Amino acid sequence: MIFQDEEHEKLFNKLCEKMPYLDGYHLSLAYLLTMDSVLRHHIGALYDVKKDVIIFEGLNKPFQTSTSLKTTRLAFNLWNGTVYDSDDPETYIDTNGEKKYVPSKYYAPDNIFNCNYTPYYFEAIKIRFEIFM
Repeated sequence: MIFQDEEHEKLFNKLCEKMPYLDGYHLSLAYLLTMDSVLRHHIGALYDVKKDVIIFEGLNKPFQTSTSLKTTRLAFNLWNGTVYDSDDPETYIDTNGEKKYVPSKYYAPDNIFNCNYTPYYFEAIKIRFEIFM
């Protein structure tokens, strides 16, 4: 596992000690939330350790930057496959009269991976899917 810096590794290990499970879902979440220099100071606004849930409202917090939003979205997507920015995503009615959810364009790879954190994003994907090279 590659870490951005010593602080990243230290905070990752500290968060992992608090998590109820150390599977790919939890490890990739811990990796990304502690890697980003903004998010590492606001983990509690994005993940509730006691309830073991991600907090969608964290996407709308004022501390978020364009890059930390990318990191948060990838972390949330790796956690549960979400492509929505809220618990109640935007909907539309399809031609069969059924309600469908509108995925957020911000979860597309060309929106997430165009930043300096890309090598760490790939590392998080390897962690989540337990790809060891």
